[in-house]
Amino acid sequence: MTSNYRIICALIAWVVVFLRYVDMSISGEYNSIGETLIAFFGYFTVLTNILIAIAFTAPLLKPDRKLSEFFMRPAVRAALASNILIVAVVYHVLIVSSFDPQGFTLITTTGLNTVMPILYIIDWLFLAEKRPISYKHLPYWGIYPAVYGVLTIIRGSLTAAYPYSFLNVTDLGIENVMLSMVGFVAVFVIVGAVFIAVAHLISNRTET
Repeated sequence: MTSNYRIICALIAWVVVFLRYVDMSISGEYNSIGETLIAFFGYFTVLTNILIAIAFTAPLLKPDRKLSEFFMRPAVRAALASNILIVAVVYHVLIVSSFDPQGFTLITTTGLNTVMPILYIIDWLFLAEKRPISYKHLPYWGIYPAVYGVLTIIRGSLTAAYPYSFLNVTDLGIENVMLSMVGFVAVFVIVGAVFIAVAHLISNRTET
């Protein structure tokens, strides 16, 4: 059952990511393939969904492969679960009210921000190993959003294009953006701590 679920989810994940790229390619917003690719990989939502797709695929590979071994680690799978939950919450709480996707775009955004978070959270809650995992992993979990933020600011300084308003140095100024960055990373660490607590709770219940 676990293997079948992950095969189906892996297929859905890769299709959703691909369709999002197709959607951006045909939107007419970008002038070249290169510009489209830069914009595509500039979204935290897309990058996180690619990681989720890999996480669903990794268990289906040979277990001795480094990729499979890394993405099967309980701490990695828990970190991804916290990341994709934040993606979903931010979209539905902060973005969707001012963003009205239609047609093909509605399908791809729903896939990235609703369908994949649900599928992966289900996988983490009921199928993924929960141990060993501890709070010492939290500092490492903050690296991904921190690096993303820094690279996005650098990219924005070169292209004047920012995927998210809270990282827009042109509009907000570098000091305000850095404050946003601190808050951005802090949210990931706090949510990560909650996931670790839930992992311990589930592990303790299954052992009794």
